Amino acid sequence: MFDDRLELYSPGALPNTVTVDNLRYSQATQNELLARLLSELTLDNNMRRQVARKHFLERRGEGVSIILNESEDLSGKPPVYELFDEELRLTIFAAHEIPHFYSK
Repeated sequence: MFDDRLELYSPGALPNTVTVDNLRYSQATQNELLARLLSELTLDNNMRRQVARKHFLERRGEGVSIILNESEDLSGKPPVYELFDEELRLTIFAAHEIPHFYSK
């Protein structure tokens, strides 16, 4: 975590035919059990109002699009996915201003 960005690392290569360039449009579930659990996990009423959905995971393959869209809306910069050998790095840039529903 840095003042201007958050860097997340995921070990392992991208699955199947997924590339950094087609992440927004491709999907591949590496852990079926985890995906099923998240699709059955319901959100509490407060969180549901903030994200406008009932379950933690509504549809498979929506995660990257949410990250790209929400991050760019908040910071004005698109997040950056980079692959280094068999490690994926996601850089999300800091928001210009913290939205009211995130503040305590």
